[in-house]
Amino acid sequence: MKLLRQPGIRALALLLSIVSLYATYGYFHFYRDPLSIFFSETHGFDQFYSATRQAEAGAFLDALEANPHTTSSGLGKAGPRPELCAVFLTIGRNMAGRQYVETAVGSFLANMSRAERAAIHLKLFFADVPTPETQHKSYARLAAADIADDIMTYPSSLSDRDRKIQMSLLEKWSKDRTDKAMIERKTVYDYAYALRQCVQTSDAPYIALFEDDILLADGWAARTLRDLHTVEEMMKDPRRQTPAAGRIAPGTPNSWLYLRMFNQERSSGWGGGYGFRSNNAHVISLAVSIPLFAFLLLARRYFVSRSLARQLDGWVLLIICGVAVPLFVWLFFASGKASLLGSSPGVYEEWFGCCSQALVFNREHAQALSDFLMKATTKPGRAGRGDMLPKDFAWEHGLARISAYPMLAQHLGRISATGTTSVEAGRIWSTAFEDLKAHKLAEDHVHNVELLFGKDAASEMERHH
Repeated sequence: MKLLRQPGIRALALLLSIVSLYATYGYFHFYRDPLSIFFSETHGFDQFYSATRQAEAGAFLDALEANPHTTSSGLGKAGPRPELCAVFLTIGRNMAGRQYVETAVGSFLANMSRAERAAIHLKLFFADVPTPETQHKSYARLAAADIADDIMTYPSSLSDRDRKIQMSLLEKWSKDRTDKAMIERKTVYDYAYALRQCVQTSDAPYIALFEDDILLADGWAARTLRDLHTVEEMMKDPRRQTPAAGRIAPGTPNSWLYLRMFNQERSSGWGGGYGFRSNNAHVISLAVSIPLFAFLLLARRYFVSRSLARQLDGWVLLIICGVAVPLFVWLFFASGKASLLGSSPGVYEEWFGCCSQALVFNREHAQALSDFLMKATTKPGRAGRGDMLPKDFAWEHGLARISAYPMLAQHLGRISATGTTSVEAGRIWSTAFEDLKAHKLAEDHVHNVELLFGKDAASEMERHH
C-alpha cells in the first residue's frame, strides 16, 4: 500500500489502465484496418454491407433468369444521349457456380431506376481469345439476358484488316497464364481497347471501366453522376492554373483524367509502418514533450497549490513526458489512419490510390490515354501495370486525379485472372465499403435520382422497388 501512495506509482498505474482500455477498444473496433497493429488476419476481411449487396444482386439475377423479358424491359436500355459509357472487362475464370461478372453486373443494375439506366450505355467486354463464346462461362447467359447495350468481343469488333494480326498477338499474350509479363501486356491492351471502343461508339462525356470481380453499392449510378458534375464545377474554379507536366498538386490542374470509385486503406494510411521512428513519431514526441515538461515545471512552481505540486514530482513528470506522450503519439500512428480518422464524404483531388477496379475517365483525354496504353504494350520488357500507367499519363499531362468518398465499389475477387495469388487478391479490399448502411444508401439513392432526373423519376423508382 505504501507504493500506491507514491505519485509516480499512481501515475504509472493510471497510464497502464488507460493503455489497457485503449488496447481493448482497439481490439474490438480497429481489427479491420490492414495498417493497424490491431488488424486481425482472421476477421479483417469479414463481409458486412457486401453480404447485403450480394444478396440484392443475386435476387436481381434470379429474377432475370426466371423472367428475363419482364426484368430487362422494366429497366430499359441506354437513351439517345447517355452521360456514361460503362464497360465491364471480363476474362473467363476456372470457378464453379455463378461467375464474378454476373454478380458484378447484378450489383450494377439492382435497384437502378429507368432514368439512371437511360443515362448509361453498358458494354460487356468478353476479352478471352480466340473464342470467348466457349471460353467464358457467363457469355451465353449474359448475352441471352439482353441487359447490356453491347456485347463486345475481339473477334466481333476488330476490323477485317487488323483482325488476323491482332488475334494472333492477343492469343500469344494469353497463351501462358503463368507468364505475368505477357498477361500484364494483354491486360493493358484490354483497357486501351475498351476505352477506344467507348470513344468510337458513344458520345458519352464519361467512360467507366469496371473489372469483373467488383461489387457496386446501391445507388452508385446517381451518386457517381452527381460526383462527376461536382468534378466539372471544381475544374471551373478561377483559382486553378494551366496544367503543367510533372507539376501536380491538389488545386492546380484545370483538367482531370479520372474519378476513382474504389480504393483500399492500405493505399491511404500512414506510410511509415509501426516503428517508433516511423512517421517521425520520435520528432513529434519531442516537440510535444519538451514544451509540456516546461509548462508543468512552471505550473508546479507558480500556479498550483503545494499539495498538487507535491503530486507532480520528478517521477510523474518523467512518466508523463518521457513515457505517456511518446506512447500515445506512437499509438496514434500504429492504430491506423483509417481507424482513427477515416475519409470524409466528398470529392477530392488525390494523387495516391490503388488499383483499377472502378475508374471513370474524362472522355476528353480517353483517346490519348488509349494510345498511351497501346504504346506501352509495344515496349520491350514489362508493359507496366494497368493501374499505374494512367497515373503516369496524368503526371505527364498535368491532369488531376479525383477520388469520391464514400467509395461505392468493393473488390470481391479471390480467383484472379492475372496470376495474382488468392491471398494477395483478397487483400485488395475496402474496409470503408463494409461500413455502408443499406437503408441510408436507399434513402440517398432516391434523393439523388430526384436531384438529377426530377420527382417523377424518383416516384417511379419507388413504385417499382
